[in-house]
Amino acid sequence: MPIEDVAVCAPKPLSRSLMSSRPIRQQLLVEQDVQVSLIFRAVLYGAACMTYFTVIQFFTQAMHHPGILMSEIFLSLTDEAIYWVPGFLVLGPLMVYDMLRITNRVAGPIYSMRREMRAIASGADGRGLKFRNDDYWDSLATEFNELRQTILDLREENEYLRENQAPAEPAETPAEPSSADEAAGADDDADVQLVDEQLADEVNMEKAGAVVPS
Repeated sequence: MPIEDVAVCAPKPLSRSLMSSRPIRQQLLVEQDVQVSLIFRAVLYGAACMTYFTVIQFFTQAMHHPGILMSEIFLSLTDEAIYWVPGFLVLGPLMVYDMLRITNRVAGPIYSMRREMRAIASGADGRGLKFRNDDYWDSLATEFNELRQTILDLREENEYLRENQAPAEPAETPAEPSSADEAAGADDDADVQLVDEQLADEVNMEKAGAVVPS
């Protein structure tokens, strides 16, 4: 096979986006209230275990050596603490870091979903959720994306109906009389008043003529 064909048939390097679907979340503390409370609870359990171990050692020394002084028991416990306290101090930060990572896998998806819900509530389209490979709540992303698509479809249908809605017909207002009609009406009123006055004069004259002198 020619060298040119080999060069052409050589596989292309995979892009960075294909090699890793989603990068690892850099910010471990995303939901401070939830994660800090869980880490504090884990530290509390560790401190309780250490206190229990110290108390058991104290009573064991007191039972095995009835006449020993209290100060000697504490010195004995201090000597034994040299062997296990450094291990606790080393494993403690590792335990806290591991708890941060575990709680991040739980709280991270909820944080992302809350951010997109706020965007949709403000009128934006938001983005579809796609959790990282090590995150929990895998099915939650699919359900949220279906709900988001339903909301967008309803919003689009609402806009379509609003644009195509027929405008309301304006109410008919009664026509106002023109100035000529007003003048004609005034003349008619004057004529009627004149006729009434003439009739009243004639009636008075007839009454006066009908009176016979004594």
